[in-house]
Amino acid sequence: MTVLTKAQALQVLRRAYGPDRAEALIKRLPDRIDLDSDADTRLLADLGVTRDGLFDALGAEL
Repeated sequence: MTVLTKAQALQVLRRAYGPDRAEALIKRLPDRIDLDSDADTRLLADLGVTRDGLFDALGAEL
């Protein structure tokens, strides 16, 4: 199980998408995000955040 806290997610989102988009997204995220959970994966996808998108934005940084 891969779980991120909201603070950890904010760090990744800032690096990937910049501070403005990260701040807008973080308000809609739960306190803990389980990356192996279908529900949390759907929530992220609904917000436009996908694993592939993060890899594209961050390259090998993840």
